[in-house]
Amino acid sequence: MPGVPSSKACEACRKAKKKCDEQQPCSRCYRLKVPCEGSGQQRYQFKNIKSTQRPKAKEKAIRVRSNLNIISQAPCNPLASRFIRTLDISDIRFDISFYGSFLKDIPRRLGESGVLDAAAQALVSSHPFLHRLRGKEVPRDALMRFGKSVKALRQSLDNPVEIRSPHTLCAIYLISICQAWLGKYEKQSVSHGTAIAHLLKIVDISRYKRGFERDLIVTLSVPVILDGICNPRVQMDPSFWSDMMALVQQSPSSAPDSIPRSTTTLLSLSKFPEYLHHPHSHIPEITAAYTKLQEDAQNIYPYLDQPTEPASLSSPVLGRRSRHRAAYTVVIALALLLNTILRVLDLENTVLAEESSFFCERIINEADLASCYRPIGAAYAVPCLVVALGTAESPRQLARIEATLTDYQTDFGGFEWRELAMWLRAL
Repeated sequence: MPGVPSSKACEACRKAKKKCDEQQPCSRCYRLKVPCEGSGQQRYQFKNIKSTQRPKAKEKAIRVRSNLNIISQAPCNPLASRFIRTLDISDIRFDISFYGSFLKDIPRRLGESGVLDAAAQALVSSHPFLHRLRGKEVPRDALMRFGKSVKALRQSLDNPVEIRSPHTLCAIYLISICQAWLGKYEKQSVSHGTAIAHLLKIVDISRYKRGFERDLIVTLSVPVILDGICNPRVQMDPSFWSDMMALVQQSPSSAPDSIPRSTTTLLSLSKFPEYLHHPHSHIPEITAAYTKLQEDAQNIYPYLDQPTEPASLSSPVLGRRSRHRAAYTVVIALALLLNTILRVLDLENTVLAEESSFFCERIINEADLASCYRPIGAAYAVPCLVVALGTAESPRQLARIEATLTDYQTDFGGFEWRELAMWLRAL
């Protein structure tokens, strides 16, 4: 029964016998406000073929095939299959590779850890919710799966063996993603970043020198830094960041292209919490880091507006272009943070004030440009807008930033961005 390729259209367009643009969701389903399932997925029709092979030849063929080893099999785990289907979505608006390259290695690990299975189940159950029309209620199944993943995580953290497992670290990260998607933020005594920092302190990261574990640890270090900016209690030893830099240097570099990269290293970023909480002790370092970020932004920006052919939302070209714009926006947001510190230390510096206004304007413009890639493809814009809201002084800019953040809030509800902006303004 050989399989022959069939349509990649979604189920709704196939049933209606209408042309489908194979996006996720497709334009027809989006226009009609109906569920869009299966868009872009290759299907096969299986047809019986009568064999004309002679009996003896058939017996010989069977004997030959029986001596062959099976090289590979499709995942027999239904959860793994569903996770792979979610990974296969390349539409920049819903592409989960945004959250880390190590996600592609999760399916082969499913079935080995209860907490990772529960977190993965919560993620694949929550992901379709991103395709919703704004304001629609969260499906009961997604909420149920999310609740079960949180319960499994609590149990894992109470287990002295599982608490040190990379599967538990990965589960916390997946749960934090689901929390953002579903808007299930709560007043917690301990944030996910704080919990990750605690686990990273008791895990021997020097053991994880390659593959899934290394990429996971490097990715998780970023929320630890961000949490440390807001919470001075989240501090990692210098030896930890030395080990982290060793892991980063072992990571394979991405494919080269003509776009300059930021020269800011993970080790440099790790010092930002200290800069914000104890600025007077680090004035030379803050000034040097600020200058370097300005240079990075100036080097990247000219390449962002080069004329290019229109690309589909699943185009690798568009994906690369979006990542470059994200890098630029994050760089100027980091520069704006350091600018805020330097302005507090030098209140009469008009140059710093002008640069602050310039950075805020850039962040607003970049958030507007990225809006068509929401929700996932533009998620980076929200923390950058929060930084701008906490530092801008122009009433016009403040009004634009707040309006843009309010609009973005419809993607991932529950995020207390006003509180963070007020905290930053009080520095």
